[in-house]
Amino acid sequence: MSFTATWYDVRARVGPVVACITMEAIYQRARPSTFAEVVGQEHVKEILAAALTRGRTGHAYLFSGPRGVGKTTTARLLAMALNCEAEDLATRPCGTCESCTAIRSASHPDVTELDAASNNSVDDVRELRERVRLASIRGGTRVWILDEAHMLSTAAANALLKTLEEPPPGLVFVLATTEPERLPPTVLSRCQHFRFRRLSVPEIQGKLQALCEEAAIEAEADALELVARAADGAMRDAESLLERLWADGGPIRRDAVENALGLPPRERLEQLASAVVTQDLATVLSDATKLYRDGFSPRTVAEQLARVMRDAVLNDATGEDGFRLPLERSLLLDVLHQFDDELERFVRNDDLYALEATLLKTANVAGGRRQGAASDANTRQAHVEDDRIADAVAKQASLSAPSKPPKPDTSAPPKSAAQEVPAQPDVDRIPDETHAAEPPADVPSHPQPTTAPSTDAPAAAAAAGAPSAAPAGRLSWHDIKSKAGAQLKAFLQPAQESIEGNVLTLRYDERHRFHFGQLTKRQDELAELIHAEAGPGWDLVLEGPDESIRKKV
Repeated sequence: MSFTATWYDVRARVGPVVACITMEAIYQRARPSTFAEVVGQEHVKEILAAALTRGRTGHAYLFSGPRGVGKTTTARLLAMALNCEAEDLATRPCGTCESCTAIRSASHPDVTELDAASNNSVDDVRELRERVRLASIRGGTRVWILDEAHMLSTAAANALLKTLEEPPPGLVFVLATTEPERLPPTVLSRCQHFRFRRLSVPEIQGKLQALCEEAAIEAEADALELVARAADGAMRDAESLLERLWADGGPIRRDAVENALGLPPRERLEQLASAVVTQDLATVLSDATKLYRDGFSPRTVAEQLARVMRDAVLNDATGEDGFRLPLERSLLLDVLHQFDDELERFVRNDDLYALEATLLKTANVAGGRRQGAASDANTRQAHVEDDRIADAVAKQASLSAPSKPPKPDTSAPPKSAAQEVPAQPDVDRIPDETHAAEPPADVPSHPQPTTAPSTDAPAAAAAAGAPSAAPAGRLSWHDIKSKAGAQLKAFLQPAQESIEGNVLTLRYDERHRFHFGQLTKRQDELAELIHAEAGPGWDLVLEGPDESIRKKV
């Protein structure tokens, strides 16, 4: 009979008081006793098992990785394997012999665990050096496990170097840490370093399902998946949350997990997401207010709503069954970008207004109308029309141009800059072939030299018919901010942007006067960034509390 079954039998017979006294945390009861029971980390298990089988274990190991992924557990399994009494090396650790049982219960005299956070001084390390000289009590391999090794002071780590490099025979050090970069390089070079990874959602969910089946507790798959997601790759966190859900003894439902985690119900988030993409503003504001009054943090609502929309994108891209939104993929990606930008708002103000502003701006993006921006179809049509006009003008100019370029007339008086630049043609009218050499009517006539009256006519026609500038490219404010430097991005953050045609306007209110002043000093840097991302043809307008600046890109 397993320990879990025994625990529930005791609770049923003697009542909750005694059961509460004898209860052990689930992550302690569920610790693996063999390498095969360890979830994930195959890249670590396989190498350690092969080294144990061949008798080629090292004298110092470093296990690093996020919390709750099995570093200390693997260190104990290594100690168990080194002291296991099983004759077959391939089956070590067996988890059932006297040595394995003693190590699991932390009562083995030759296996010592130290918390480096509370034993991080030079004196502690000196005492450790004296103790490692002692012989093994049970004749096996002595193992020292230093948890949170990054908490060792620099002096303590240096005092440990010689012992790590040349330990006494039959001694193995195992250092476990979540921050290996804080250890001195001299310590890292003396250890075999194994990096533990975060566990995936299916791996955690499978372990939780096995625990529920062993305890004869019904659990919904969606509920366990939500627990696994909330654990963020840490098995210990997932097991602790599962134990919390076991408290009432009933089946584990998704709504119970959401209540335990303080998350909005999935159904309400899906309803809110649908209202946002369909621009049902009344439902958006009403649902946002209800979620806020129900005690959910606005930041949590926005983050979970972004996750719901991310799932909709994933289902649309992979063709899997699940929640979807009636929105084309490109606009849905723009919605997610908008959420990414707006989440920074909640750092300053985590209130209902921030949530409503985020949802309304996102609904505007979902409708395909960034503030004042033309639709993609209109932009593409305008580019096609510009190309058609440019091709026609170039064709007419080529037909009327002479075969050889005329020689410049040095006797003519020099023209002013205003005379040399002709006025723009009427782009709505394509010149006729019979009048291709004639300049437009609105171009002021200039005195021509009497020596060569006709040499400037074709050139003037070509110059007058050529377009003045290429049309402005598409501008993405999200891309501009993401590629800006750290300082420039900080000054752009509080700006209220709007795009109208080829004019980008950034507005700053009285609260952000400082940001406006700093951005005016870096307007050239911003203009270069816009030019690199969207090309020429854009106008940049900076509107502050007291002044407005316009700059050509």
